[in-house]
Amino acid sequence: MPKYDVCLSFAGEDRDYVEEVARHLTELGVSRFYDTDEQADLWGKNLVEHLDQIYRHDSRFCVMFVSEAYARKMWTKHERQAAFDRALVSDTEYVLPARFDDTVIPALRVGTGYIDLRHRTPRELAKMIAEKVGVEVDGPKPGWEYQLFADSVALHLGKLKDKQISHEMGYASPKREITSDTDALDYFKARSRTFDGYVNGITNLLAPGRLQWAFGPAGRPGDSDRIRHLANSFVEEYENLLDWAADLRATVVPDRFQQLYKTGAQLADQPLKQIEQFIEEFAAASERGAGDLHLNLSWDPAPVEAELKKVQTT
Repeated sequence: MPKYDVCLSFAGEDRDYVEEVARHLTELGVSRFYDTDEQADLWGKNLVEHLDQIYRHDSRFCVMFVSEAYARKMWTKHERQAAFDRALVSDTEYVLPARFDDTVIPALRVGTGYIDLRHRTPRELAKMIAEKVGVEVDGPKPGWEYQLFADSVALHLGKLKDKQISHEMGYASPKREITSDTDALDYFKARSRTFDGYVNGITNLLAPGRLQWAFGPAGRPGDSDRIRHLANSFVEEYENLLDWAADLRATVVPDRFQQLYKTGAQLADQPLKQIEQFIEEFAAASERGAGDLHLNLSWDPAPVEAELKKVQTT
């Protein structure tokens, strides 16, 4: 009798996603091998032998999280070799591929069915794994629409970590140079109008009509595809704000415009923080089957207006 229903084979770069899957599997009653939970047991053991035992013998299924990082790591190579050895002598499917990208994995046949994780939340994958191992999964709970929106936002937001960190640092590598005062002023004004469009776009996405289009009228279920699309569009607008600020920081301008561009890039700080707080609070509420999709964004244009006045009067 295998010790685990499923073992999880993944690269460290993909841990954030896999950790969420492992958490949901536990909630669903699926026994799984997830390395972080076994650190005390792994301490001091010969990992080559121990992991070979787990991935070759001790699990009913092996979920293989395929990515570029997974293909090149030493330990993941050892894990998948053990898993493929088991699959070779198994009468039924053993390796269950789940793809973050289209990286080719040696010995993983092209025709093998897989799950595309680019639009699949950790909660959804965990439920699919539970069904695969034969654990009964309850139907959608009241308020599942809020949970799906929160999970989908988190899924896409996780891909923006590098941009978020660069924004917090106030850094962007130079990408263009503007040498003319007139061009520098015109470009800044044009980008300012774009900022207004991005902020208004986020507000419009959460307008009552669009929410009803995705979440459904009162007393009726929502549409999962529309909810995913709405969540994806919401994160895209958030990313647009990150890119907007980075674009100003990446523009080299004459000295007297530098403070204007720096202050202008900071204009996005307050709306970005408000969006991040909204996402955090909504995610917490969605776990209770609730959610408030009202988001009011605000920012202070005074510092930018003051800098703009300086360059226009000197």
